[in-house]
Formats: sequence, C-alpha cells, structure tokens
Amino acid sequence: MKGEQIHLNDTEENDDLSMWIVFEDTPEFPNQYVARRYLLDVQTEDYVVGDTLNDVRAKLPPGLMRLERSAHDHPQIRESWI
Repeated sequence: MKGEQIHLNDTEENDDLSMWIVFEDTPEFPNQYVARRYLLDVQTEDYVVGDTLNDVRAKLPPGLMRLERSAHDHPQIRESWI
C-alpha cells in the first residue's frame, strides 16, 4: 500500500512531550515522506507515511504547531510538529 501506511498507537498518552519529525526519502520509505513521533528524544513506534509532504501533514494528529527545519537538522528532516 505505497503512500497509505499509517501506524498510530495511543497518541493521547504523554502527548505534551511529543514531537513529530518529518523525513524525506528514508531507507525504509524511499521516495516518500514519513513522520515519526518522538517522546522527548526517544523514537516511538508511531509513524505516518505519504507520497507527498501534504499527504503526511494531513495524517498528523490535529492541533499541532509546525516548526521550520534547523540548519543543524539531518538533511532528510523536512520539518517538525509539536
């Protein structure tokens, strides 16, 4: 199901400590975007995948605020959401 993968656990739990980081063209999802949820600096099992950045944005939980990528971010990181 290219571009349709969604895997979300209970994102309400510890949500105030969550950050979603959007990556482009990772080894697991070549030529796609994936947003992975982190609690503080620990990656969780939660992720969403899409063919475009807008596909991924549409699948993120509502009410998040977008952060621009930093010059210090890994090159595959496109943006973050808190």
